[in-house]
Amino acid sequence: METPLLWHIPISHYNEKARWALDYKRIAHHREVLGPDYLIRAWRATGHGTLPILFLDKRAIGDSTHIIAALEERYPEAPLYPVDFTERQRALALEDYFDEQLGPAIRAAIVTPLFRLDPDIALRVLTTGMPDKAYETLRPLMRIFPAYYRFRHKISDAKLEADRATVNGALDRIEQELQGRAYLSGDAFTVADLTAAALLSPLLQPPEIQYPLRVELPGYLQDYRAVFLKHPAAQWAMGIYRLHRCSSAECRGGRA
Repeated sequence: METPLLWHIPISHYNEKARWALDYKRIAHHREVLGPDYLIRAWRATGHGTLPILFLDKRAIGDSTHIIAALEERYPEAPLYPVDFTERQRALALEDYFDEQLGPAIRAAIVTPLFRLDPDIALRVLTTGMPDKAYETLRPLMRIFPAYYRFRHKISDAKLEADRATVNGALDRIEQELQGRAYLSGDAFTVADLTAAALLSPLLQPPEIQYPLRVELPGYLQDYRAVFLKHPAAQWAMGIYRLHRCSSAECRGGRA
């Protein structure tokens, strides 16, 4: 059997979700960081211009949710889906909510002001963990790249407060769903906890993160992050990282 291969972008929280699942299950795998040409390569592999993509058993699987579903089937240990049917449905519903609501909103909450006020820092953030040539390739395109990125991810200055309200709403939802318990579904770590924490990771920047930012955020984002970290749900997510984000299962000496 071929070793699974993950195409990913280091800074992406959806890619972090897939990496975490691979690492949690201790699945030896290779990783390949894709650069500015990722759209073309992703389209050729899956017919969709998005990452992550996992090559598993001669299949190219796109979308972090589909990747985890495939891993659960192929590598059932350690499980991320609850055995109990009701709890499983709850976990999957929460996964979908975080994917559709929290993920896009937290990206916009960070990138929107950066592109408006500090586009060079925005580019350095987005190329976190990539070879230096990725930044150098995109730097001459700074007059058009922000507009392209905003269009692709449906980001606008006018929606910034609404996006941040969505992030706050997701934090409140986490706190309400927990009701003082350790986990979102049942009494064990599941895909719901993994998804919530992974999608919060760009602002969390926990010590366990494998691809930390290599540029200091400007003061206005540091202030936003400081308020964000005070929320009980953000502190819970930090704890989830501490307890369940194990070291990488990537095969060293493989792909970059």
